[in-house]
Amino acid sequence: MLEPKTVDDANKIRKIQGVTDGFLVFGHYDYAAFVDVPGLEKVGQIADKIQKLGFVRYVETLIER
Repeated sequence: MLEPKTVDDANKIRKIQGVTDGFLVFGHYDYAAFVDVPGLEKVGQIADKIQKLGFVRYVETLIER
């Protein structure tokens, strides 16, 4: 979950390799990131990178195949 910050923080997520798109949203979640990678291991690696940005409380992944 993204803490209330700036659009600049959201742009940091979009710049991560593998993230194809992302949107600030309202409700339970503050940001939705879309990734396109060759396997589930890469999804986990991207989730870890997002988590380590410092302004993210937690990450939840939803997989579409």
